[in-house]
Amino acid sequence: MPRNPLANPLFLPVFLRVLALIVVGLAAVVLSQRRSLQVWRRSTLFLRARTWFVIGPLFVLAVFTGGFLAFLLATFVVVQGCSEFVRIASIDRRYAYLLILGGEVGLLVAALARDFFGFLPFGFFIALTLVPILSGRITDAHRQVADTLVGYVFVALPMAYIVLVKSAEPWGLNFLVIVTVSVALSDIAAYASGSALRGPKLMPRVDPTKTWGGVAGNLVGAAVGVGWLWVAVPAEWSMAAVVVLVLVIAFGSVWADLTGSFIQRAFRTEVRSTMLLGYGGVLSRIDSLLITFPLSYYALILVDKVVR
Repeated sequence: MPRNPLANPLFLPVFLRVLALIVVGLAAVVLSQRRSLQVWRRSTLFLRARTWFVIGPLFVLAVFTGGFLAFLLATFVVVQGCSEFVRIASIDRRYAYLLILGGEVGLLVAALARDFFGFLPFGFFIALTLVPILSGRITDAHRQVADTLVGYVFVALPMAYIVLVKSAEPWGLNFLVIVTVSVALSDIAAYASGSALRGPKLMPRVDPTKTWGGVAGNLVGAAVGVGWLWVAVPAEWSMAAVVVLVLVIAFGSVWADLTGSFIQRAFRTEVRSTMLLGYGGVLSRIDSLLITFPLSYYALILVDKVVR
């Protein structure tokens, strides 16, 4: 059921903080580029900041409103993200339809039937292996099944986790906002510091563009994101949990960068979509969140059990 976001006392503080971050980010891009307006508007940093200027407020509005609007946003991300992965991996149509359907089923189970959430991965695997069995088309089926399964674990299942945590945990909404904003800041700070500091390569055989300077940016961006949204940190979280959250967000963002590069190199392609304002596709904007969100959630659960 949709809610009035203004009825939540957390909405305005978070919304205004997200807007302030975007404005400051745009100002920083302008000051750092020191180029002509025409060149500046084509820079990668500007395109990234412009993208977040639109989707940041829309994201906050959708998650605080909930109901159909939030489900519509999640559905768009699942359909578009899975479609982009299908193009990257050259997955056949029948497997592609199953991947998208599995993603939608995951959203519904996470929201309405949480007791069956643990069955999702195995249930999808059963449905996936039925495709070549029932169709009798087994030529290249091993690759299609494997690639589709990677797409499910990489895109569809993490989106179901996002819905699950938001609906199941009393602090799920706070967690979603904090992690999403911090991941975005971590990515942008990594790009900026990596370009400015450079330094030795992190793993050149996997991603020749990722440097240790960028890793430092990941950590700083994650810390700034959590600190800036401190108003949303639940009172029941311990300081140890917050520190671990910052470290895991930074680690997850680095891991996501390397995983995305590995996938693109493995399939010898990259996302060509310009769905988001002429700069990349949905998958290239949310891949860090898809990996970092479940990782951060289980890290918090683990810290809570250890501290107790």
